[in-house]
Amino acid sequence: MKHLVTIFLLFGGFTGLLNAQTDPVTALDDVYLTPFKIQDSAYTVTATVLKDSVLKRNQASLTNLLTFNTPIYFKENGLGMVSSPSFRGTTASQTAVLWNGININSQTTGQTDFNTINTRGYNKIEVKPGGSVVDGSGAIGGSIHLENELNYNKGFSNQLFMNYGEFNTYGVDYRTTYSSENLSVMLGVARNGSDNDYPFPERERKNVNGQYQNTNVAFAAGSKLNLKNKLNFYANVYDGRRNFSVPTPNALKTKYTDFNTRALVEWESIWGSFASNLKVASTTEEYNYFANIDSDFFTFGTVESVIAKYSLDYSISKKMLLSAGGNFTRNSGEGSDISSETRNLAAALLGFKHFISKSFLYEITLRQETNENYGNPLLYSAGISAEVTDFYQLKLNTSKNFRIPTFNDLYWTGLGNPDLKPETSYQGEVSNKFHINNASLLVTGYYNTVTDLLRYIPGNDGIFRPKNTNEVEIYGIESVLSANKDFGKHKLNATATYAYTVSENKETGNQLTYVPFHKFTASVGYGVGNFSAYYQHLQNGKVYTSTDNSEENILNSYMTANLGAEYSFGKRKRYMLGVQALNLWNAAYQSALNRPMPGRNFNFYINLIF
Repeated sequence: MKHLVTIFLLFGGFTGLLNAQTDPVTALDDVYLTPFKIQDSAYTVTATVLKDSVLKRNQASLTNLLTFNTPIYFKENGLGMVSSPSFRGTTASQTAVLWNGININSQTTGQTDFNTINTRGYNKIEVKPGGSVVDGSGAIGGSIHLENELNYNKGFSNQLFMNYGEFNTYGVDYRTTYSSENLSVMLGVARNGSDNDYPFPERERKNVNGQYQNTNVAFAAGSKLNLKNKLNFYANVYDGRRNFSVPTPNALKTKYTDFNTRALVEWESIWGSFASNLKVASTTEEYNYFANIDSDFFTFGTVESVIAKYSLDYSISKKMLLSAGGNFTRNSGEGSDISSETRNLAAALLGFKHFISKSFLYEITLRQETNENYGNPLLYSAGISAEVTDFYQLKLNTSKNFRIPTFNDLYWTGLGNPDLKPETSYQGEVSNKFHINNASLLVTGYYNTVTDLLRYIPGNDGIFRPKNTNEVEIYGIESVLSANKDFGKHKLNATATYAYTVSENKETGNQLTYVPFHKFTASVGYGVGNFSAYYQHLQNGKVYTSTDNSEENILNSYMTANLGAEYSFGKRKRYMLGVQALNLWNAAYQSALNRPMPGRNFNFYINLIF
């Protein structure tokens, strides 16, 4: 805990979080206690919302969106290839991804490949740093929420977004919506692909075997049955194929296909002081891996999951809310290297939120986990939020979290380890938010300790196998700076971030691999009349690629940037033409060893609303 004190004393330093568009990334506003607004929410941590306008101006992959708009570091095996996050210095499996409230992390790998998430299927993406017992036991580093928002009384609308860029990179996204007083329907279809044969900057090679293509279909519908009941339905289908880029010219070419489906029924109801929310979902994940692209032989894995979530909120008064709920998940999986396995997971939650005054809130949430193999740990989250002055807000939060091993970790033939222990995490954070007129600064210091960290370690035979390793100590600072100003018809906004992260093995004192000490992003957006332009900047510090932190095994720090311009036309400015220069400065960089990213390239897009 000695480092926690140090972090809190550093709050006076400048740090921040960025985005690159004329509509800035925003932190969630605080609201007073009402059953629906506070459901599944934590008010003593700060979340960042990326809205629809932000999603359109970034590339379609979730990796690209979060790289330029959050402090999360991504290890990407080349453009469009496998992408894994490090959120606040944690491993990829310690970031939870939730689709309309349902966890969709792979049950085989424990993580989400962020290049298989097409952002065009959602109109809001929310980023929550830090552990949250509400979001599930695996959210040690943080959670990403993919949301399909349903609006009413908006009539009929269509939107067509098309982009084309170098390396035969294309994207088509069509979305249609209809809503009346009691009915709301949304259908979206997106298709993306690329030859991905970009030349490597400063090298006499190009990306080989990097082709990819994917299709995403999203559907959402809601019906207000009466004044007290609403029924929602969500569905998503993702079908993707990728060839895996080869690290050397003579390496064997491989390919990978994945097919994921999700369906969710949600029933919301309110009666008197009670608010009820029931979600029942079914998800499937299926992959085929071809170790030789010219062979018909492949290995496979498939998991089917059924999830049920229920929460009941009771407004004791206008200032106090009592919440209770339960979750149940059943996973059934099998594959070429995994015999048929089934496991059941359940949890019960109890929470209490209380506004002591208009400016002071505290909340406590308890989560009792139950499973067949790892006991019944009691998890918790507690915090306070205080409006100290009219320009300064203070938030404190602490929590205990844990994560159980995945199917691959336990059951992979010849590699799995059935004796693995779950990871356990204790963490705390303090957030300071300053807001004056059209500017705000959010500075958060955090501390996290993880025991029985699960990593793949090479044995004497050189083969990587899962193993519980040493305790890891993580601490750092994140902040968000945002400002905007109008000068008559001219609109200007700027955002910036700096994240400092230490994530070290307590036994060796070494930084974990692929966790940069520093990450900085900045953005400026300008608009006047029908014209707007924006600039995105990203700077990542060096990362170690070996556990001994050898200087011979590092990826150097790098800087990259994007520049974009748009022109809107039509009677209501509902049509837009845009152009982007990606990697504007033609930087030679890589976020994973021997996986160079493309140099400067151009992308053109058109957005039509009708």
